[in-house]
Amino acid sequence: MIDSVAQITDLPLDEALALVRKAFDAAEITRRGIDSAGVVEYYRQSERAYRMFHSGEGALHIGMSTGKGDDDDVGHRRHVELFAELLESIDAQQAIEFGSGMGYNVRTLAREMPARQFVGVDLSPHHTKAARKDAAGLKNIEFIEGNYQQLDLPDEAFDAVLAIETLCQTEDQHLAIAEAYRILKPGGRMMVIDCYRNQPLDAVDEQLREAALLVEKTAAVDKFAELEPWQQMVREVGFEVIECTDRSTETARDLRRLYRLSRRFFKMSLAVKLIRRAMPALAMENAVCGLLMPYTVGHSVHGYYTITLAKPV
Repeated sequence: MIDSVAQITDLPLDEALALVRKAFDAAEITRRGIDSAGVVEYYRQSERAYRMFHSGEGALHIGMSTGKGDDDDVGHRRHVELFAELLESIDAQQAIEFGSGMGYNVRTLAREMPARQFVGVDLSPHHTKAARKDAAGLKNIEFIEGNYQQLDLPDEAFDAVLAIETLCQTEDQHLAIAEAYRILKPGGRMMVIDCYRNQPLDAVDEQLREAALLVEKTAAVDKFAELEPWQQMVREVGFEVIECTDRSTETARDLRRLYRLSRRFFKMSLAVKLIRRAMPALAMENAVCGLLMPYTVGHSVHGYYTITLAKPV
């Protein structure tokens, strides 16, 4: 049990699941298949909610806070700082972000590292348009609309690749990792920051299994990869795993914030149906993820990791 995350919730899991079932068709959600088109649609429907409740600057990932500094800082910038440290450690000049979304991460890096060149690639035309608009005036950044599983970019063109909470949403992680390997120079690095299953879901009890599936589906993920098989897969592609750090406890501040927002929503039982009529369906379902993720992370069903890969020289 991860104490700082486990202490977030104020309901037994069975009661939290009952709230979800009352407001949504939980069985339909867990059966749902999610492909690339579904991911793009999820973000199209959710943009307004993300801006209002998650990050006005356009960050689309969970915050990672070290507990230092302003109590209001939930840690969206922490991912950028970790990647910046990696870039400096290998003197990387050319970097690309897979799944760059509305551009928050590489836009921040481009502003603070003007001597380096950055590319963001994202499947969503809406994201790409917004990212270009917000990065107007920056000469060291480019945004590409495309699928990073198959890029129209030359071999060995980049020193570093960043992928934050995006590989979990891709249809074929093996293809994505192989593409990262292809475009990286020898000695290059790939930093992955993502959620994983710490164990097979059939190894946990029924309630936690249902909660895990609901978290994954309402975050537009068909299923999180299991950590150990995933690491074996990237080794088979040719990468070396040089760092794998469990940062689940660092997500506690942001998970607490999202849990409280979601609890407030579910408490308004009489208004839920009216709110659902006014808001896009997939955006509303994100409240399910906000409510249940502290349980799945707190019981170590899910974990949040930074993983650094190296392409051998």
